[in-house]
Amino acid sequence: MTGNSKTILCHQCKNNECLNSYPNGIPQYCQANNYGSIIENSKKQYLDPGTAGIHLAAAKVLMRGGYDWHRIQQCIEFARELGVSKVGLAVCVGLIREGREMARFMERAGLQVVSVACMIGAIDARETGIPEEWTVPGGISCNPIAQAEIMNREQTGLNMIYGLCVGHDTLFIKYSKAPVTYVAVKDMVMGNNPSAVLFSPYHRMKLNAVYKKT
Repeated sequence: MTGNSKTILCHQCKNNECLNSYPNGIPQYCQANNYGSIIENSKKQYLDPGTAGIHLAAAKVLMRGGYDWHRIQQCIEFARELGVSKVGLAVCVGLIREGREMARFMERAGLQVVSVACMIGAIDARETGIPEEWTVPGGISCNPIAQAEIMNREQTGLNMIYGLCVGHDTLFIKYSKAPVTYVAVKDMVMGNNPSAVLFSPYHRMKLNAVYKKT
């Protein structure tokens, strides 16, 4: 990692000694040394009852099958470990078929599913303050706030995002009272696998052309 960095840049580290050195000690060169008080205080927050249950459930999922289970099974088992009975599924209408299958498997696992599609209520984008020039053909907008608020009313214990648009997922998370996790992210170019861009020479070349250094 760059020694004279003014902020933490873990992506530049090529040693990843934190895997071996922590908790016995943070490497001397690591920028985490500048955030010691934050790290120490964060440990106490894991003991908060509302946080401890989530953290323990995540640990159980990881130990039981984190490296063998695909994301869908991990999400289902995470919900079961949390002990929630009602799960929200915020699904994009473009992935409604996949969302339907996801709901079926959750129901087979004994979970009650509240599914809300992104186009709920067929809201006109102009009603939300979006200028005409930025409205999609037809003018119908996704309504992630309504998705979250409906789930709030239904008192879901855990909400899952299935393919909401970038930014709409942010709004959904902001307004959701229940904890939120992702099942799938939507990427219409890369077959819902955003990381593929970083390992494809062709797509990296295109991306470099967009974000050239000045």
